[in-house]
Amino acid sequence: MAESNFDLTAPIRPANITLIIGGLHGDEKATVALVAAFRERWVVTHEVRTPLVLIPLANPDGFVANSRYNAHHVDLNRNCDLAWQADSPEPAGPHPWSEPESRAIRDFILAFEPAKIVSLHWALAEIDADGPQSTGLARRMWHAMTPRESAPYRVREAAREAGQPPDPEGFCPGSFGQWCGYGLRFAGGLRPAMITLELPFDPGAESRPHPLPPDHLAELHARWEENAAAYLEAVQPAVHRMLRAACQYPR
Repeated sequence: MAESNFDLTAPIRPANITLIIGGLHGDEKATVALVAAFRERWVVTHEVRTPLVLIPLANPDGFVANSRYNAHHVDLNRNCDLAWQADSPEPAGPHPWSEPESRAIRDFILAFEPAKIVSLHWALAEIDADGPQSTGLARRMWHAMTPRESAPYRVREAAREAGQPPDPEGFCPGSFGQWCGYGLRFAGGLRPAMITLELPFDPGAESRPHPLPPDHLAELHARWEENAAAYLEAVQPAVHRMLRAACQYPR
């Protein structure tokens, strides 16, 4: 369920809304915990006052099943209509927007036109900016961290103009982030600043390994099962700094 610090039923929509999403992939449990903790630490206490909507868990069936996919075995992050492909390496569904979860997020975005969207994922260890309109937000989030906190991350900025196909190096057919950053334009002409915030698989690393180990995601799942609290303690300060910077970023 989406939670907000403003009245979603009010006839006048506030400007500069930030939308933060966790758990689009149900097995990425840390993303859910971090968004929920952000709510408790910064939103409930009214320390973040800018218009904000939180969706801590976008894929509840996948979360319960500890699966990347939803109950229909569809990757919600491949179900959007920008360059959707039926033969995507990840199951993309029978057609774009076939899934109730992806339609619900799409309909909210179209209704409320958030200026900034941050979606949390495991575990490429990067601040991924989709569209040139997202570069400033990515840099603001990077500079919100201390040098030590930023060591395991990298910033990946858009290589293509909005309205053009995404950079082939990072192309994901049907991607939610790329739909937001490249395919979406609101009635007034604004494109949202879209950040996919990929958590690090090793938050204690002195630099981001490149390339990442091929088994980095399996390693992270094992680490999470062994000691989830230690992983959250290691990543939460940096993630919360970045999320606060996103809320405060003016657009």
